[in-house]
Amino acid sequence: MYFTMFNALKSLFNFDTKEREIEAEKIRKEDHSYKRLNAADRAPCPGLNALANQGYLPRDGKNITMPRLEAALMVALHMSGTVAHSLANTLKPVMRKDGTFDLVDARKHNVVEHDRSLTRLDFRQGDNYSLQPAMLQALLDDAEGGPVTLKTLAKTYNRRKKEHKETGGPPLGIRLWFVNLLITVGFINSETTGHPTPEQVAQFYNEERFQDYILENPQQRTLHGLVWKAVILWWYTFFV
Repeated sequence: MYFTMFNALKSLFNFDTKEREIEAEKIRKEDHSYKRLNAADRAPCPGLNALANQGYLPRDGKNITMPRLEAALMVALHMSGTVAHSLANTLKPVMRKDGTFDLVDARKHNVVEHDRSLTRLDFRQGDNYSLQPAMLQALLDDAEGGPVTLKTLAKTYNRRKKEHKETGGPPLGIRLWFVNLLITVGFINSETTGHPTPEQVAQFYNEERFQDYILENPQQRTLHGLVWKAVILWWYTFFV
């Protein structure tokens, strides 16, 4: 998932939290054991899939409402209301008239899913949602056996940019460029340590599952923290 600065600013004026809190109370009472989502019903975003796999979103990945998504992000990943609302807003283009969407709807190109992913093929290559093991391994190899950090992700970011260009991919516009930066730092922002091990990164992508050290860390994930990590990543891209 991603958001634009415009969406973030709009969210500051969102005071309709009653439905979100009702959903949050439901989530707190539900079972959050891990059960893998059917691959045919999954999104290109491993974070969304993990929320469904662990019962923070409907386990079948269907008929998801905005209040439920916002509540899931706040309860499971301790996001601030501003970040949760901003992220949820980006899925409005795939919502049906009844105010719901399915995870599979997130595959729509250049809405949430976009080219130059670190672990997925581009849309024009025929499969824009499945994890590519070789691409995940390349991401880990960029870290040279150590933790995955913003600095190693900058190396991955530059490599994918080059690969995308060499295979005939069109340049990303300014909006998707910003989106690409935010998505690149998304996992590090959710787990907060800034240096997940290769094993932790591989488990997240392969199992689409948030580990307990993430779910149980009450440190609030804020808009400032997410954007600042994206700025640092962008800075590193000039030096790695």
